[in-house]
Parts: sequence; structure tokens; C-alpha cells
Amino acid sequence: MSTAVVTPSKQINPLLAAYLQSLATRPMLTKSLTSGSLSILSEIIAGHVAGSPPPPLPAKERTGILPLDILKQNHKAIKLGLYGFFVSAPLGHSLLAILQKAFAGKTSARAKLGMIVASNLFVSPIQQSVYIAAMAIINGATTPQAIVNAWKMSIWKIMKLSWVVSTLSMAFAQKLLAPELWVPFFTLVGQTVGCVINIQVRSPLPLLPSPSPYILLPPLPLPHSSTSE
Repeated sequence: MSTAVVTPSKQINPLLAAYLQSLATRPMLTKSLTSGSLSILSEIIAGHVAGSPPPPLPAKERTGILPLDILKQNHKAIKLGLYGFFVSAPLGHSLLAILQKAFAGKTSARAKLGMIVASNLFVSPIQQSVYIAAMAIINGATTPQAIVNAWKMSIWKIMKLSWVVSTLSMAFAQKLLAPELWVPFFTLVGQTVGCVINIQVRSPLPLLPSPSPYILLPPLPLPHSSTSE
């Protein structure tokens, strides 16, 4: 595990500095906690903004502790949090480590382009396929055929969306952000896009054409990261 200490050249928010330090010293755990927490939060936000929150808890099931009651009320959010913690973050971390190892020491423009292409053509399809399968199960799929049908219905539309968002985000990060900020930036972008799509899918009058009921974009694969395990 990496024990590097993050020392950004510019003064940054103490909470962000602490997060970056945790990301440098405990990358897997930090990414898992981040992914799980944001998955829960985005599902709860999407339900309320779209006007389709889960039904309130019966009085006898309430604990009087608001965070616990919200979690008990949002069973799907808990499942998404478990997926983010145990599947999405470890998978993304491992795939990124493989990608970084394949391009280790290569800094030319061609190598950077090759890394982006490899990420979009190999890493992202694996992540998205696992995500679709998990979302199909969370949404009630009980047979392999139902999962396959969800994949067929969703994969191409998700990939097109992922490629567009990933390319724009990469261009922004490469020009304006320090490398140590890339992981939180891409995680935030992925969760924000996913939350927006989740809202419009559940809205009675969606503002965007819904590509699939299973779409909730996971954290995007990075072409570069300053932390690895």
C-alpha cells in the first residue's frame, strides 16, 4: 500500500487536504467509503427531487434518529451503498492499477492518448457491464436472462454517455486541475451525472430522453492517478 504524503503546492481546504492524505495512504478504503457514501446520498437526493421518495416509515419502526430512519426508509439506497463499497470502488481501483502498470513510465503524447483509448475501450466496458448487472439485480432481476436483457438494453447507451462525459472531464482535469485532485474530481463528476440521470428517469416529465432505467453512471475510470495501492 502506498504511504506517500500529499503536499499540495497551494493552500487548500483542510478537509480536502485530509481526504487527499487518506486517499494517498489508504486508497482502497477511502475510495470504497467515498463510493458507498455518495451512492447512498445520490439515491436519496434523486428520489426526493424527482418527487418519488419511498413511503414513510410506520411510527412503530421509527427510531427517532433521523439518519437511521432515512436509511431504513431507503432500502435501495443501502443496496447501492453496498455495491459502491464492495464492488464499484474495488473494481475501479483494480482496473486502474492494471492500466497504470501497462503504461508505467510512458509519458509521451502517444502514450497518454493510448491510455485514454484503453480506458474507454477496455476498462470502462467492464465497469459498465458489472454496473448494469448489479443494477438489474437491485431493481428486481431474478434470472440470468433478465440480467442479460438489461445489459443488451443499456450497454451501448451507457457507453456513449460515458465516453462523452469522460472525454470532457479528462480535458478539463488535464488543463485545470493538479493530479492529486483528479480522483475526487472524477468521482464527483460520475456521481453528479448519475444523480441527474436518476432524477430524470424517475421524473413524471423527464427533461432528458431516458436511455435506460438502469443507468446511474459509476465513477469514471481515470487516465492518470497520483495514488495506487
